[in-house]
Parts: sequence; structure tokens; C-alpha cells
Amino acid sequence: MKIRWLGHASFLIEGQGVRIVTDPYDQIGIQFPRVEADVVTSSHDHFDHNAVDKVGGNPSVVRGVGTHEAAGVKFEGIGTYHDETRGSQRGKNTVFCFQLEGVRVCHAGDLGHTLDEETVSKIGQVDVLMVPVGGTYTVTADGAEQVVKALNPKVVIPMHFSIEGLALQISDESAFIAKFPRVERVDELELTPQTLPQELTVYVLKPHHG
Repeated sequence: MKIRWLGHASFLIEGQGVRIVTDPYDQIGIQFPRVEADVVTSSHDHFDHNAVDKVGGNPSVVRGVGTHEAAGVKFEGIGTYHDETRGSQRGKNTVFCFQLEGVRVCHAGDLGHTLDEETVSKIGQVDVLMVPVGGTYTVTADGAEQVVKALNPKVVIPMHFSIEGLALQISDESAFIAKFPRVERVDELELTPQTLPQELTVYVLKPHHG
């Protein structure tokens, strides 16, 4: 399975002959790259996470809570919120979990709060967690750390943080990655069940935006 960061909360994830793009964006300073996919997931209906028309290849679009199947992959949508007040400020958010080539991926979208036991149970076992860390609109570095501790993945990929060219006022990744002893910066990531790290490792990916 290959994971490429497209910037913000968007990734291109490839495996089993399937291309999945998460949370495509528009109008955030950086340009969304030219990319084709079989499936697009959108965690919530904000412009920086729902620009599905930016993705080529006539993909199936997966939204909302519940079990969805697209391109032979089962997606579990778990209901959460975009803030700490049960959605009263910024609405609802969907955490998507799916498995490719034996690796279970969890994309937290614009999660705005730490997780209660019921939600942790619904999410279940996680190998790779993509979690927002920039605060303002999502959990802060401290909140993201608590999410990581609750889900106990092998791999953590921070997202939704400030990078060069981004027009959103959010923090960078530095406060988050300082909390973990094992951090690697890589261009993109290739994983199998056999190559998952034995100890939790944070991988900061290079953004491949337009």
C-alpha cells in the first residue's frame, strides 16, 4: 500500500489496484494536484474537504456515517464532531476506516475533540492513523496526542497543519511531533503488514500539491 500526501487532509492511497483520495480541497492557497481515483472520501461538507469535482477518473464518492462499499473496499464511517461542543460551532465530522492489502487505515477528517470509549470501540484496531494536528478548526497538538493514545496505531501521519502557501491560520506540526520519540520525514510511504513498525512511529510526509 502506498500513501502520498496531497496537502491539508488529502491523501492518495493506493493498494489492491484501487486508488482512494481523501478530503480533496479547493481555495486554500495551495492548489489541488491533478489526480485520478476510484474512490473519494469526504469527512464533512466544507470547501477544504469536499472538492470531489477536483478528482478525475469518475470516482465513487463516500460520505457519512455507516458502512459503504466502493471499488471492492469496505469503508466504515464513524460519527464525530468538528468541534468540542457536539457540532454546535462547526457541525459533524466522519472518521473513515478501511483496509487495503491487510493494513487498516483510519482517516480522522476534521476531528475537533478527543474520543470517548464508545467511539474508540467503534473505530477498533488501527494500523495507520491520519490525524489533524494544527488546531483552530480541529484538535490541537495536545488533543491529537490524546487521540493517538486512545487508538494506539503503529503509524501516525499528521495532517491539517500549516505548510508553505497554505492560506489557513493553523499551527504547524512542530508541537505535535515533539511529543513522540520516533519521527521520520519521508516523501511518501509504502507499507505492508510485515513492514509496519514495531513501535509507534510518526511519519511526516512531503506535500505533493499542485
